[in-house]
Amino acid sequence: MGLFKSLKGKVSNGTDPAADSSSQSQPPAYTPSHDEYSTQSEKRRLFGHDSSQSQPSSSLKPTSQYASPETHSGPSGPPPSHSDSYQPPPGPPPSHSYDQPPPGPPPSYNPPPYHDWTVIPDTSLLPPPPALANEYSPTNNASWDDAARGHAFTAQNPLYTPTIPSPQIHELSQAGILDLARAPQYRGSLRTLRPGVHHLKTNNNCPDSFITSSIPLYFAAAESPLRTEREKTIYFELRVLNIINDSSGIVIGFAAQPYPPWRLPGWHRASLGVHGDDGRRYVNDSFGGRDFVAPFRRGDVVGIGMKFRAEDAGSGRCKTSVVFNRNGRKEGGWEIDEERDAERDEGVEGLMAEGDLYAAIGVFGGIEAEVVLSRQGWMGGID
Repeated sequence: MGLFKSLKGKVSNGTDPAADSSSQSQPPAYTPSHDEYSTQSEKRRLFGHDSSQSQPSSSLKPTSQYASPETHSGPSGPPPSHSDSYQPPPGPPPSHSYDQPPPGPPPSYNPPPYHDWTVIPDTSLLPPPPALANEYSPTNNASWDDAARGHAFTAQNPLYTPTIPSPQIHELSQAGILDLARAPQYRGSLRTLRPGVHHLKTNNNCPDSFITSSIPLYFAAAESPLRTEREKTIYFELRVLNIINDSSGIVIGFAAQPYPPWRLPGWHRASLGVHGDDGRRYVNDSFGGRDFVAPFRRGDVVGIGMKFRAEDAGSGRCKTSVVFNRNGRKEGGWEIDEERDAERDEGVEGLMAEGDLYAAIGVFGGIEAEVVLSRQGWMGGID
């Protein structure tokens, strides 16, 4: 708005305001000169009409070629452009040619069609991508010396071959009426509250220690789906009663025997574990595991289970999946034969329903917990 106000009433360059104001009065009457009268008379004589109504102009002066009409005469006949000897070429002009257009659709000058994104498959129907492996835990890590001794132990001690249990042992295993065996370096108490339920409490300076069920929860020779043609599941729970500090933790998982007793479940062959200090899952992984769930807290009831099933009829192979529960509800799971890091993958031998598996618990630092092997005391379960 301010811009147009500034232009309003502006005087153009090269004009005189005073002259402009005087131009509003009536102009004086116009009086033709003697020469102008002579010019008007000559025009009437030459062109045969009165031009007195036109405004006289001093620039219209008679010239010698118009002095007399006898001196001006055009050539005889029509102009050259109207000569009867000119004939146009046959056919329509080039601009109106009626030649047939070339066959096919006219050329298109539009851009090519854009990609139809609706044809992309729904990625929500695809299996989730594998979790990335980590180099170390953000909370607690064992020494390289302990890891090296653990690898040397597994190299020198092959896995036990599957055994066929007696009916009595098999019945106790299925009911979870099992004892626990602790590692020699374990520091703390371990007692049975009732059949299949055990209480453990460690000292603040307890080193990494491996605790296992006295007999397997899964007997491959008797319970493999390839033999029974039925799925098989195993499961147990932990009640976390106390964790003294951030330098303490508990692990829940499964493992085959023999296993280095100073190492936690999931760090070596034929073992897996969910570690409560960082919430990561480990499968034969002595590095940093894979992100999985939230760390364990006081009062949590955590459970872990494995499901074995035949892959395909006649394939001779089984599939194994893992389920993790917290406080009676499923919180996560994964397939044992998922995509793994090729550079450091140490395989899943012993975890694909081909070997006997034990309940495994790992502890370090000051913790207190109940181990519930009996199904009567479970808060959750596995479908």
